[in-house]
Amino acid sequence: MKTLSALLLAAAPALALAQPQFTNVPEGLHKPLQGNGLKSAQMHQGVLRLQVDKPQLSELVYSSFIFHSICAGQWRNPQQFASYGLARVEMLNASGAEGYAFDARGEVCAQMGRMGQNYRQLIAQHTTTCQAGTCAAAK
Repeated sequence: MKTLSALLLAAAPALALAQPQFTNVPEGLHKPLQGNGLKSAQMHQGVLRLQVDKPQLSELVYSSFIFHSICAGQWRNPQQFASYGLARVEMLNASGAEGYAFDARGEVCAQMGRMGQNYRQLIAQHTTTCQAGTCAAAK
């Protein structure tokens, strides 16, 4: 029992470091953002800017994140999701230099939730790349 307690106490600082730092992020988005390797998440004027703890951000990781952590929230509770005023999600690598931006306005997530939709194709149609810390305008 003492060994288990000692291990838990030793792991506590590491677990605390694993939690992303949230700035102006609506409370309802905290849980979906947890566990995605995020270092930080900040929301300003409808733009949710995320920074992951990875040197490179793959398109597959990004697409899966948009599908499961962003759009799934709209499917579960569309009224609460609408209250966030989320217009864009920018996800950048650890250095903040490269990544992707998703245009979250409109019915993109709702369309993605319908049976038979190719979610990767829909996400790609509403995604721009980010270079040198700047994300291109929506398509």
